[in-house]
Amino acid sequence: MPTEADVLNTFHRFRDALLANDVDTLDRLLAQDYRGYNLRGELEGRELILQAYSPGIVTMDRFETDDLRVEVIGEVGIVTGCGIVEGTAGGERWKHDLRFCDIYRDGTAGWELYLSFATPIEAE
Repeated sequence: MPTEADVLNTFHRFRDALLANDVDTLDRLLAQDYRGYNLRGELEGRELILQAYSPGIVTMDRFETDDLRVEVIGEVGIVTGCGIVEGTAGGERWKHDLRFCDIYRDGTAGWELYLSFATPIEAE
């Protein structure tokens, strides 16, 4: 039976893979039909994420979360919360304060990220 701890563990593995530019782990954790919506509301598919986090493209050096909530409904896991992410892209620094929702599903190889979206929030 899927548990909230299993989903949260997958969320942390995904975060750690982003921070480490670990494309192999990202490849395993992203559903083949993954889609996400960035802070501008633009659709980003699986291949874009894998390409962006290949070493040397985007580097994330901070990914802090707060107000995490994890739910499991059948074979679907939902993680919501707030976060601060920082890094570099193309030599430029970036930082985002955001609220996010990640939807995981229990796939053949375990939990996989199926859908995600984020929206900017004002820093306090």
